[in-house]
Amino acid sequence: MARDICAAVGERIRALRKARGWRQVDLAAHSGIAETYLSHLERGQKEICLRNLQVLAQTFEKSLSELLKGL
Repeated sequence: MARDICAAVGERIRALRKARGWRQVDLAAHSGIAETYLSHLERGQKEICLRNLQVLAQTFEKSLSELLKGL
C-alpha cells in the first residue's frame, strides 16, 4: 500500500522546519500560515493546497519540485 501523501508532506515540512531549528510558531511567523494549520499538516491530518505549498517552499528557499522530491 502506498504511503499517504498527506503524511509524507507533513513529515517533509516537519523535517525542514526542524533542520532550521524552528518551532511551529517560528514557521508560522516566517510563512504567514497559522500555527494550528501547520500542526495539522505535519501530522497528516489536513490536505495542503497548492498556494500554501508554494508559500512553504519559498519559506524554506526550495522549489516545489525540491520540496516534493521523493514523496
